[in-house]
Order: sequence, then C-alpha cells, then structure tokens
Amino acid sequence: MERDKTKWVRADFNALFSQLLCLSHEDFCLDFEGRSLELRAGMILTAFDENFEGDKRDDLFASGIVEPSPEWLSCRGSRWVLRMDEDGVRHESDLLD
Repeated sequence: MERDKTKWVRADFNALFSQLLCLSHEDFCLDFEGRSLELRAGMILTAFDENFEGDKRDDLFASGIVEPSPEWLSCRGSRWVLRMDEDGVRHESDLLD
C-alpha cells in the first residue's frame, strides 16, 4: 500500500494510555526513514509501529496532534505524546477493508 510517510514517526504502542501515545523521552523521535525529527507542540503526525499477525506484517498506526506529556507521564520520563484523533489505533489492513 502506497502512502505519504513524510510525517510518520516510529512509536512504541506499548506506551498507549487511552487517547495518548508516548512518542519520546527526548525532544525528537525517528521518522519513517530513521531520521531525527524535532517534536513541537501542535505538530500533526502519524505514529506507527511494526506489527505482525502470525507471519503476516500488519503495522499499527495512529494520527493526531503532538503535545507535551502531562505531569503523570512526564514523571516516567516522557516528554512528548500524540493525542490521537477519533480514529484511534488502527492496523494497516483496516485501510484495505
């Protein structure tokens, strides 16, 4: 599936808290190509994580707006989160249905 990945960043979806996804413990994260991307409040991004269903790859992704981490997450080292849009977390295969 071809998609524009210019604003896609890698994220660990194990760090998902309701509508918030922890993006980074730094002021940057890695984009789709592995390059460093400086995070700023208000950025609109799509976060993704490689995921396999059995032997078939079916990546997870979520889109939303970058925000500074709330106090209860920053105490764990998180600096930036993605406030996900109403579509929440999806699998790449969801786009094919």
